[in-house]
Amino acid sequence: MTDGFLNPYTFIPAFPRTRLPKPLADHEPPPRNFLRPAAWTGRIGVTLTVETPLLLLDTAASRPPEKGDPDHNVYPVRLRDGRPYLSATAVKGMLRAAYEAITNSRFGVFGPHDKPFGFRREAAYALGMVPVYVKEEGRLHRFKVASFPLYDGEGNALYPPDRMPRHGETLKALVSEGRTGDQVVDFTRDRSAVLTPGPGERRVIGIAYVTGPNMETKRSERLFFLEGAPPQQLELGRSWEELVGDWKRLIANYRAAHDQKDIHERRHADGRTAGPGERIGKGPGQLAWSAHLYDDTWLTLEPGSVCYAHLVDGKVDRLYPVMVPRDLYPAAPQDLLPDDLRPAPAYDKLSPADRLFGWVAPPNGESAALSAYRGRLRVGPVTCDDDQATAVRRFPGDGLPLAILSAPKPQQGRFYLSESAARPDQPIRPGTPKENLYRLGRGLRGRKVYWHHAELDAAAYWNPDTPGDPTQMPVGGRYREYLRPRASVDPAKSVVVEGRRYATVPGQEQRDNQNRSIEGWVNPGTTFRFTIEVRDVDDYELGALAWLLSLPERHFHRLGFGRPLGFGSVRLSIDPAATRLHSGTDYQAYYRSLTAELPRTDCEAILRNARKRFEELLDSSPELKMVRDSMLAVARGRNLPVHYPRTRPEEFRPELPVPPDPRGENFKWFSENERLEKRRVAAGRGRPLPGVLEKDTSLEVYVEKAERSPGAGNGRRKPNRSGGKGRR
Repeated sequence: MTDGFLNPYTFIPAFPRTRLPKPLADHEPPPRNFLRPAAWTGRIGVTLTVETPLLLLDTAASRPPEKGDPDHNVYPVRLRDGRPYLSATAVKGMLRAAYEAITNSRFGVFGPHDKPFGFRREAAYALGMVPVYVKEEGRLHRFKVASFPLYDGEGNALYPPDRMPRHGETLKALVSEGRTGDQVVDFTRDRSAVLTPGPGERRVIGIAYVTGPNMETKRSERLFFLEGAPPQQLELGRSWEELVGDWKRLIANYRAAHDQKDIHERRHADGRTAGPGERIGKGPGQLAWSAHLYDDTWLTLEPGSVCYAHLVDGKVDRLYPVMVPRDLYPAAPQDLLPDDLRPAPAYDKLSPADRLFGWVAPPNGESAALSAYRGRLRVGPVTCDDDQATAVRRFPGDGLPLAILSAPKPQQGRFYLSESAARPDQPIRPGTPKENLYRLGRGLRGRKVYWHHAELDAAAYWNPDTPGDPTQMPVGGRYREYLRPRASVDPAKSVVVEGRRYATVPGQEQRDNQNRSIEGWVNPGTTFRFTIEVRDVDDYELGALAWLLSLPERHFHRLGFGRPLGFGSVRLSIDPAATRLHSGTDYQAYYRSLTAELPRTDCEAILRNARKRFEELLDSSPELKMVRDSMLAVARGRNLPVHYPRTRPEEFRPELPVPPDPRGENFKWFSENERLEKRRVAAGRGRPLPGVLEKDTSLEVYVEKAERSPGAGNGRRKPNRSGGKGRR
């Protein structure tokens, strides 16, 4: 048993195509009005054997569970005529993805990835922030700022609704200088009212900067104010149009990072719809949402607006809605993908996968008259050898609740980026500052693929009927990563038992909108059969197909749903009895005579020779050899646990691996990986996703430090104790 693990996904490097051998270069596909003499036409029989349970789900027939969250979906197995139904399009999609990779073709689909990702700035970035007032277009006045106590630390307002300040509202106020800066001690919106200052207090006029009770223990908002001399006009380090454009893109990024349903459709405990700016409880999703996520007045910077400006050498470089903001990387993913790897823009620039499997011009393509190509490969109907009684394992009731599948997170540049586009096999250097990840000069790692989960005790691992919580009991050194743990005994924290497992509630399965349940899966050992029809393919095209259809023993393709969880490893093999291949010369002789028959051909020899020519092509290119070796490594898998990154609580025994946390919270690993010390990435942190061919492809489970009380000397700032009602 080990604490090292494989991330479920990795990348097959996609190299720039300029140095590829000539048969893999871009060009028009062959004409359709005749068959080339040395090209091959016919069909290849294929047998597909299931190695790990295969999820063929009938998504159109999903239903809510009989008990639990109605937003949870339960999926039946997809059947046709009493047998598991595997669509030909699913098989073709699997083959195309693999063919694109092994031929280093263009991406068939990429995008839309034309907008930069956002990332969270560290707290130290706020040292360069100043409050500003937009006097008019291109003119920013620097204000002072005072802490404005408005909450009691539990999310409750200190003032009745008619007295609570609103964002952007002009107020008279009394401020006093405290240990950490100015603080509002009283205020009024009545212009005619007189505020009498006490000892050490000053009268000011300011603008309320209110974002709402959007953080636990929040007590204060801000008051931007002027005092004394005329306001300082800040010099712009960039044009006003650039600053405003970046502001709009940033606000759009903030909004895109959140589901609008979560913002606008929350409910109080009594069923009332909650406003976006209301706090309805504690924890994620219960706090108020910041106004720039839902209030459209934040979309523009009109005269009279207030915000924060970040200064570089005394000049305004960026504008932000909060002091510790999100920010945008300088480059979008599309900017880092070489032109010759992007989807083919025109008919005369098709890569090998486009010429064989087909092509549709992208929206911004160069070709107006020719905007699609049908391709020269077709996957015939897929049939299952076994009926559902043999092929399908069923789970009664509300089915089997699967683990949460993480959404793609390409903004995690340490996993998705390489140091340069020329070397996609080389990940980002460890410890690279987060803000320097997505920038011009870097590249993308390549095509995303999923490791085969190797070296499992398959009979025990894929048996979910173990008494208790099967996710907390290891089987042959592995935990059942495909299952969702039972509910935690304490929703507020993770409770550890005997230093080896999490405490969960017996029988209390977790079904909500984060995961899915299945009524069954296709059993290992089940076989499917289909044919691949090809038309006018040359030796290299046929050889690449033959290579994919005859991987070495114990190497597998991945198919269907749930691949990150280990589902869908399948073995492909060629069925000689169902294979028929003839050259263009054979067809010429056949059509010259009304009585001739197509000759018998040695299809196994044809495929063997074509594969040999393709392998020689791979061996002629260092880049293609690396692609081939990477694909074989992923198809074989490694003798390591495969799961999403997670942390280890200090209470766990260090010699034991940590099981899945019933509360999830995989984000803690990524937060720990970004940990800073003295404003730099901490030693041993900032780790990239290892390359497929590195000697050590594993990641480390970080130790999660236990929470300590505020008085235990952990260096955390004590909460602001100010919370008086003010006076007037």
